[in-house]
Formats: sequence, structure tokens, C-alpha cells
Amino acid sequence: MEELVLLGKTSNRMEAEVIKSYLEDNGIFVFLKSSTVPYGDGPYMGIGGPVEVWIPESSIKVAIELVEKKKEEEGGGFQIDPAER
Repeated sequence: MEELVLLGKTSNRMEAEVIKSYLEDNGIFVFLKSSTVPYGDGPYMGIGGPVEVWIPESSIKVAIELVEKKKEEEGGGFQIDPAER
């Protein structure tokens, strides 16, 4: 499998799931990882703090374009990680 890179972070699991669904609908594999809990999120959806969105390195440019387009259309607090560019 190709190396995954950090696309960015969301403030909670629900927002991460929305981004994941959007990217997967556009053909991009997404792996979500809690930023604060080492072995997964808390027992309730949306609890557990920030969630990292990881994608294959080859998909980074397309993913950034898709996320920026979604932010322009709908708003949202998804933060693309500039350190990964």
C-alpha cells in the first residue's frame, strides 16, 4: 500500500466522517485517526477531540482541491495541514 500523508484535522469525529465520505465519494481512500486518544476515540460519536485525516500521497493535490471547493460552498472548520505540502 502507498504511504499515507496527513491531509489535515477536524475538531471532532462527526466532521471527520463528513470529510471522509466526501473524499471517498470522489475516489480517494481515507484513514481517520484520533489526535488525542492513542487507541481510538471515546465511546460516543463526536467525543474524543481532534481527528486526523490521512490519505494516499498520490491523492494530495486532488484532495486539497476538493476540500477547498467544499469549504467555499459550505464553510466548515477543516484545517489542511500546511506542513504536509
